[in-house]
Amino acid sequence: MEHSDSEDESSLTQEQMEKLAQLQDLTGIEDTNICRALLESQGWDLESTAREHLGIQSIPNHEDDPPQPQIQNQAREMPRPQEPRAVWRRPAGLFNLFLFVVSLPLRIFTSGVDGALSFISSIFGFPPRRSDAVIDPVGDVRRFSNEFNEKYGSSHPSFFIDSYAKVLEEAKKELKFLLVYLHSEDHQDTDRFCRDTLCNSQLVNFLSENMLFWGCSVRYSEGYRVSEALRESSYPFLAVIVLRQNRMVVVGRQEGWISPGRLVDWLEKTIRDFEAFIVAARADRDERNFNREIRSEQEAAFAETLRQDQEREIEIVEEERKRLELEDNKRKDEESERRKQVEEQDRKDLLRRMKIDLVSEIPDEPGTDCQDSIRILIKLPEGQRLERRFLPSHSLKHIYYFVFCHPDSPDEFDIVTNFPRRTLECKPSPGCPDPPTLMDAGFGRSEMLFVNDLDA
Repeated sequence: MEHSDSEDESSLTQEQMEKLAQLQDLTGIEDTNICRALLESQGWDLESTAREHLGIQSIPNHEDDPPQPQIQNQAREMPRPQEPRAVWRRPAGLFNLFLFVVSLPLRIFTSGVDGALSFISSIFGFPPRRSDAVIDPVGDVRRFSNEFNEKYGSSHPSFFIDSYAKVLEEAKKELKFLLVYLHSEDHQDTDRFCRDTLCNSQLVNFLSENMLFWGCSVRYSEGYRVSEALRESSYPFLAVIVLRQNRMVVVGRQEGWISPGRLVDWLEKTIRDFEAFIVAARADRDERNFNREIRSEQEAAFAETLRQDQEREIEIVEEERKRLELEDNKRKDEESERRKQVEEQDRKDLLRRMKIDLVSEIPDEPGTDCQDSIRILIKLPEGQRLERRFLPSHSLKHIYYFVFCHPDSPDEFDIVTNFPRRTLECKPSPGCPDPPTLMDAGFGRSEMLFVNDLDA
């Protein structure tokens, strides 16, 4: 029996064997002969056999229906390309021609009224009405630049020859301030502003060094679209735009005529007031670039396997060495600081003992009835005044000891005379153990001396 089954299966094609196996999986029938008989009864149609055995009704299939009606409907729904229309077309028929002639005066009147309204609105600073869409924004800007050069010359700030969207992109990319100029030929202040202000050399130099400059006439579609976005109310119109929280925002507006000097002052103040946005954006961009580089390095590091582990072990050893080195340097710095503090304290103790010891070296002050006494007035760096009398035979070192032993005197100082200004060699030293006397120094009956702090 098994041999018979194998012979029957060997007579089947590969496709029939696959359908037989699929039917067994769908129906759960283990007997291949039953499954084969079911398939043969349906002409080896697997779907029909499975539906019949499982009791599922067949679903009408509309895929074979002729698709012509649907295609025809789609063809009717597709819009036909529009043909270019002429500016004026002759009316067809005598009646239409009669209506055209009768309505011609009315159309001329409405066109005149519309032109008058546009002129009046331009006087009050309102932009002209436009209905055409922006087709060639770069061409609009280039035409305006060429017209400006022909009328006012080339001595003006360089226009950014591209669309408004592109100049915003450029200002955002370069992190620069952007100055936008909207030009209206119909406004009474436009001509004076262009000749006297925009062509001023001071303004030209300032803008070339600090800002991007973009301009367009509201007569063109691109300029009108920008005017609607900026919502100006008068001309000439200037707007300063800068990147703020990843958005280009208007931070300054100037409407109406303005002198070159005042305009430069206003631009400088605007830049000062909002330069923090540029600084913050630059720091944020640097941080993003830094994080991007870190991520790239991490991704490259994650791609390593065995070498990464070995490098990590080396890094751990190196970090431990650096940590020990830092701790050793820190310990040395602390020891050096403590040594300096001890030395400073010893120096102060030594100075304190010297002040105590040198008090006895100061001779007694002569009495007020002494005719030969010299009155010495000493001014300390902090403004304190010391006064004492000395004899002409007293040494300059006694004056030095007197100042040195005073609590408010600096540790290291020089004593200088008032006029003529000279530094007294009054401090005892190995090269000069006994400074000259007051008489040898040329002191008079009264002297004014100043203490100069050498540690200040």
